[in-house]
Amino acid sequence: MTDDDGPRTLKTTETSLSLVQTVQDLGGAAFTELRSELDLSKSTLYYHLNTLEKAGYLVKSDGEYQIGLRFLSHAEYAKRQEPAYDVVRAKAQELADRVAEEIDFSVEENGRLVVVYHNIGGDAMTDFQIGQYLYLHATAGGKVMLAEMPERRIEQIIDQWGLPELTDNTITEKAALMEELDVIRERGYAINDEEEREGLRSVSATINRSDGSVLGSLAVDGPTYRLTNERIETRTSEELLGVIEEIESELA
Repeated sequence: MTDDDGPRTLKTTETSLSLVQTVQDLGGAAFTELRSELDLSKSTLYYHLNTLEKAGYLVKSDGEYQIGLRFLSHAEYAKRQEPAYDVVRAKAQELADRVAEEIDFSVEENGRLVVVYHNIGGDAMTDFQIGQYLYLHATAGGKVMLAEMPERRIEQIIDQWGLPELTDNTITEKAALMEELDVIRERGYAINDEEEREGLRSVSATINRSDGSVLGSLAVDGPTYRLTNERIETRTSEELLGVIEEIESELA
């Protein structure tokens, strides 16, 4: 991003954040591995690592850096800012017990889908993590929230993140995405048909606050052989929408 594309940013902060993300992506890494991945000089990498380690955001054991638990306090604080998440969590557990599939609750932040709560109610198929960022156009939860947005906002998100292809089924053209969003608006829920990863289908609908604004999306995830169109239409979508109605009633 150039300076003309938006507000200026600090390169040093960007480097530290990239370093933290790299450590997480690699599942822990030694100094030499990080230097190779980030193409930083020894001194630059050394200072960033020392700063993050001293603050508790990274920890070092047996020559390998890992993410520190200091981040946990920030995550818990962020979730506590929205009391409605507790209501969603309880109802999501009920839905998981009912449908025996994986359930996730996500919100939109900066044009991405952020997983806030994930519960395994059946055979584990996904490795979704709390706080994980996903693309809106490739997920049921993301698409159903896009369907609630004005076209100008949708275009901003596409301009910012693009429509990257994750599988052969991923929607990568704006026109096709807009058509899909029209279908979602009419149907009331979105379906992810192996668009984020092969073998996985999802059905999702939005949870709205009492003022009509979108709190987030609740989704049921399962393998293609179980979460068929027939099952979604005759059972899963009804159970999902029923639980969302209960959540919205409590929030009101």
